This record gives sequence, C-alpha cells and structure tokens, in this order.
Amino acid sequence: MTRRRGSSSGFVLAEALVALAIAALTIALLTSATWGLNAISERRAAAQATAAVDWLSARRALIGWASGVTARGKDDSQTNFIGTATTARMVVAPTSAAQALPYVGELRIEALGDDRFALMAARHAGLRDARVTTPDPQETRVLTATAPIRLLYLFNEGSGGRTSWRYETGSGDAGLPLAIGIEVGSQRMLTVPILPTMSAACLARLGQGGLTDEQCELR
Repeated sequence: MTRRRGSSSGFVLAEALVALAIAALTIALLTSATWGLNAISERRAAAQATAAVDWLSARRALIGWASGVTARGKDDSQTNFIGTATTARMVVAPTSAAQALPYVGELRIEALGDDRFALMAARHAGLRDARVTTPDPQETRVLTATAPIRLLYLFNEGSGGRTSWRYETGSGDAGLPLAIGIEVGSQRMLTVPILPTMSAACLARLGQGGLTDEQCELR
C-alpha cells in the first residue's frame, strides 16, 4: 500500500511541474508577442512623426524660395523658373540683407532603390538662369518616401479663372506657375503658392505705370 501511494504522489508532482512549465512558456510567449507589437507601434509612430517634421521643413524651404521668384517679364519666365516631374529650378532673388546675391534653387527627385525615393534640395550660388547649374552645389536630402515622388505645377488655363496641374512647365509661354506641388504616389502632399504677379525689374523701370502695363505681368 505504501509503495502505491509513493508512486501516485510522484506522478502528481510530475504533472504539476509539467503544468507549471507550460504556463511559464505561455506567459513568455504572450509577453514576447505583446512587446513585439508595442515595438512595431512605437516604430510606426516615430516614422509618422519624422515624416511630419520632414514635410514641415520642405514647406518652409519651398516657401522661402517661392517668395523670391520673379522674372523680367512673362516671356522671360523660362530663364527664372523651369520644371519637370523630377526637377524644378528657380532663380531666387534677394529677400533679406543676409542674401546679397540671387541663386538658383533646385528640387530634385532621386530613386534610392528598394522602392525608396528622396526629395533633394540644392542651392547653386551666383547663378541667374534656371536652365544651368553649378558642378558643386550646396545640397541636402529633405525627405524620403516609399512611393514615387513627383513635382507638379499649377497654371491658368485661359479666361474664366480655370486652372490645371501639369507635370512640366513647358516652353514658358504661360509665364510663372501659380503654385508648385509635391506629390507622393497619387496624393498631393504639399502645395506652395508663387505669389509674385508683376515683374520687379519691369516695375522698377516703368514706375507706377508698370502696375497696369501687360509687359510687367508674370502670368
């Protein structure tokens, strides 16, 4: 009788140890899975926050450039602003005492591989023609995306106030665009207006009368 009780007690103890081991393993797996989900969530939140900061930086930089864009006249706009879906260049006139000379500001899209794309910003010092660049500009990567990035431009379409977006500025006959946009995938993420409507050089030459003279219009 004593041997049977000892054998039964040993079996019960073994079952208890197995149950405890299974419980410990289950808790470890659940804890690991929860930690993994939390880590993924934290990485996603960090990526979204970084993207928001990058877009804010891009907007500020582009607004600074767009505010200094001008031309001698509507027919001369191509020398001051030229753009395609992958590159936009504009002559930026001095807008403060810190900037003594004009320069060409350039936005450029680069494919990084592995379905990643970058928006680059470059500054070509001392240039007054958007059709040319310097061999060693100051440049920086503004942001990256996992979908194709494209540049687009808003233009007037004849009378009636109709407008349309284009992926290139064309021959320049339409003058300066109303705005420049940045598109990721099929979604326009950023739109910055180009505010000047009259040529500063033309107004300086003609004085107040240039405000009503068509030759001073930029679009």
